[in-house]
Amino acid sequence: MRTGIIFDMDGTILNTIDDIQASVNHALAAKDLPLRTLEQVKADVGRSASYLIRQSVPAHLKADDITEVFNLYQHHYDQNNMNRTGPYEGIIGLLKRLKAKGCKLAVVSNKVEYLVHELNQNIFHGLFDLSIGVRDGIPIKPAPDMLLAALEKLGLEPQDTIFIGDSDIDIETAQNAGLESIGVTWGFRTEASLKAQNADHIVHDVKALETLLERI
Repeated sequence: MRTGIIFDMDGTILNTIDDIQASVNHALAAKDLPLRTLEQVKADVGRSASYLIRQSVPAHLKADDITEVFNLYQHHYDQNNMNRTGPYEGIIGLLKRLKAKGCKLAVVSNKVEYLVHELNQNIFHGLFDLSIGVRDGIPIKPAPDMLLAALEKLGLEPQDTIFIGDSDIDIETAQNAGLESIGVTWGFRTEASLKAQNADHIVHDVKALETLLERI
């Protein structure tokens, strides 16, 4: 088993999509813009909140209006990010067992960092040794910098660490950082997208993930 196990957050350990969609549509409705379906929001989650909003508004919208929609979204999501958000079935038990075995656990997410810390504390209650999100001065995934920062802070080497995520972005990030990758299919992307990005492993449920982690 690897010494270090790093997880993506949205779509990997937490099902956040309902709260994200509600906040996107709150912001759009406030500006009388067309609302987004769950599948549309799923397709755009993972690159950053600013990317999500840019994809959610009409192409003709002026920059100032896009900024206003973003601010409306972020304010609403700050206040409503745990209404319908929770861990995927089996994740808490898996994390507890990994921690008991001495693994170093981290979260690396393209969600803004204060929200990554908040959700980590409120839902996982210290199971993770480190959480990293979007902040000034560090390029976001798929750049390798966030993963490399996690390795440095936890004293880990790439060959001793694996990165687990639900999207092609996560798989590309692992590749850019020189880490082995596991793609999970219960999140916001398709198995086909994980295969297209050449994920090292793909699993379909948490039990299969635990079995794989014990083997590699």
